[in-house]
Amino acid sequence: MNSTLLVSNASIVLAAIALASGSAVAGPEAAATSDVSSRLVYVERLLTESSAAQKVDASGKAEAIEMKARAQAHFDEARRLSESGDNSGAEAELGEAIRLMTSAARAANGDAKVTQKQTDDYGTRKESVTALAKAHDRIASEKGKKDMNHALQEKVSADLAVSDELMAQGKGDEARAMLDATYESVKASLEGLRGGDTLVRELNFETPEDEYLYELDRNDTHRMLVEVLLAEKMQASPMRKTADGFIAQAGELRKQAEVAAGKKQFEEAIDLLEASTKEFIRAIRSAGVYIPG
Repeated sequence: MNSTLLVSNASIVLAAIALASGSAVAGPEAAATSDVSSRLVYVERLLTESSAAQKVDASGKAEAIEMKARAQAHFDEARRLSESGDNSGAEAELGEAIRLMTSAARAANGDAKVTQKQTDDYGTRKESVTALAKAHDRIASEKGKKDMNHALQEKVSADLAVSDELMAQGKGDEARAMLDATYESVKASLEGLRGGDTLVRELNFETPEDEYLYELDRNDTHRMLVEVLLAEKMQASPMRKTADGFIAQAGELRKQAEVAAGKKQFEEAIDLLEASTKEFIRAIRSAGVYIPG
């Protein structure tokens, strides 16, 4: 049978974060503006919200704090250049901001070895990056953004390989800074998938059961997103109760869908799964993360 899905035509193509050299891999010219806008979002988060930023601020080390301030200055210049239309100049400034922030994290850490807590936190963060990348793959494919997604997945793999090597060298804060940047880049790209015009894309299913299995997988993807995104943003948030309500409703609808499917009532099960997925999306958006849906 035919199922017609409305999906958003996103224009964002993810730029690579090249920490080692401070350079970026350029995307198609038509996507340059939205590309730089996406990078501005996650570099700002790296400088203000990441664990590396907090480590530098708490270190009291003049060298680290001074490099972080220089990174912020390069970021501010990148924003100014972006607003004036100089995307190439903005990319260069963002690369320098990331390089300096990485050096600041290393300076804040001094000669200390990687602690067990650093290792545990790194592993948890890496799992979050991997989960987000998988969710991005699922949603981008659904929206017909395979080329953009392929570029992102390759960059994530490369970044993880480098950050793992940094950990192996005992450079825990530097590895975490890169991992944080990768996390923010995937998250920003995921949020960016909502933009653009609406188009109609048809998915063909042989049977109602095939469509049910598709919606089941889609529901699983959004449940995973809830676990990853809300675990970080909602621990002490007053919106936690609201989000939990959406999650509970999503779970109840999922159970009802499974019961209907067990009775071979796949049309009803599909409707219930779609409703469940919408509740997961509401939960995520209640945490301030806009994802397509």
